[in-house]
Amino acid sequence: MKKIREFWDSLDDLTTVSKRELFLEVVCCALAGFMIGILFSPKKTTIIGSNNGNGRAALDDEDAIEEID
Repeated sequence: MKKIREFWDSLDDLTTVSKRELFLEVVCCALAGFMIGILFSPKKTTIIGSNNGNGRAALDDEDAIEEID
């Protein structure tokens, strides 16, 4: 606990940071946030469309392909 207190007290010093370094820190934090959000988000099954049989499933059937040609 003493080491943590010493570290915490050492954070009071003022430092200068270049704009480039600040920008890269913000980008890294944003990307880390996106990755954590993707990894820990609940898994969802999203279906776009009605799945009524129209579309790609018909093209996989050889008879349907011959009818189209």
